[in-house]
Amino acid sequence: MKRAVKIGLSVAVLVVLAGGGLYVLKGRQPARAVATAETTKFSGLEFSPADLAQAKRADLRQVVRLNGTIQPFNQSLLRAEVAAVVNEISVRRGESVKKGQLLARLDTSDVGARMREKQSNLESARSALKLAEINREKAITLTQRGVKSQTALDEAENAWRNARANVAAMEQQLSVARKSVHDAAIYAPLDGLVAERFVNPGERVAIDAKLFSIADLDLMEVEALVPARDVPQLRAGQKVVLHVEGFGDRRFDAHIERINPTAQSGSRSIPVYVLLQNPEHVLRGGMFGAGEAVLVEAPGVIAIPGEALREENGTRVVYVLKDGKLERRAVKVALQGSADGRIGIAEGVAENETVVATPGLRLNDGLAARIAGR
Repeated sequence: MKRAVKIGLSVAVLVVLAGGGLYVLKGRQPARAVATAETTKFSGLEFSPADLAQAKRADLRQVVRLNGTIQPFNQSLLRAEVAAVVNEISVRRGESVKKGQLLARLDTSDVGARMREKQSNLESARSALKLAEINREKAITLTQRGVKSQTALDEAENAWRNARANVAAMEQQLSVARKSVHDAAIYAPLDGLVAERFVNPGERVAIDAKLFSIADLDLMEVEALVPARDVPQLRAGQKVVLHVEGFGDRRFDAHIERINPTAQSGSRSIPVYVLLQNPEHVLRGGMFGAGEAVLVEAPGVIAIPGEALREENGTRVVYVLKDGKLERRAVKVALQGSADGRIGIAEGVAENETVVATPGLRLNDGLAARIAGR
């Protein structure tokens, strides 16, 4: 009986010890896992790819932006010089015309009649002048002989002067009448295209009524309103690069032709006029142009985002991620304030190096760093 009890106790002890050992093993496993995680934890800075940028060579430019509507530099608005009915029109909108080409003809019945009347009046005035000259000569001769008084001579002289003045007036009136007849024919003042036609045959037009608008597309102009703070950087002849709606990435070379001396009323913007050649006539009036006046150019320079440049203790620096650490580099800037916001670096950063381009982070030289997930 005692032997059976001892055996039972032995089995019980073994079971308990086995259970205890199992408990100890189970209790140690989480401890080893935590220790493993702690040994692999990274103690430096981790950057997302969006926080970094690669230095690349690029052509950078510092610019002043110029935007405005494109218009023909040479254009002419033709108006009626006489009141008349439109007899004939020989062109339509969009047609090409040459300087001196007949565009329209107005009815000359009224102005022709007036011209003939003035011609007749002039002939009568000239006849009267001849008679006055004869009477004047006679009066001079008779006065010298003592036959006529000085008063009679003065009257003859006065009549002659009046007749001569009347002839001059009639000649002027005839000249105006002839001009009216000539003005009834409308001619193109320049080579170009008919931009507008305001009248049709059979319509009666008044003096100064609009007839045609002629535009020369060889040379185009952009009137851009520039903030007064940017104008001191501009000058006549400065290069401008224009992008025009509808032409994709095509660039049009232009230049500043003149700068207005005063700001527009009610604003602090100053008109700047940009000229560009248009030999193919692809640009048309009314198109919108967005341009950049080039102030400084830096071709083939090392370019980094503007956010990568920092100023520490009066020194311009950039942090470069290299070999798992941050390197604080003092840099020499070649160009700042470029059109796309990048900065040109002359010294301090090499091509293809990775720079930190996120402002606001506290960085130190030699700090361990890596790209998240790598």
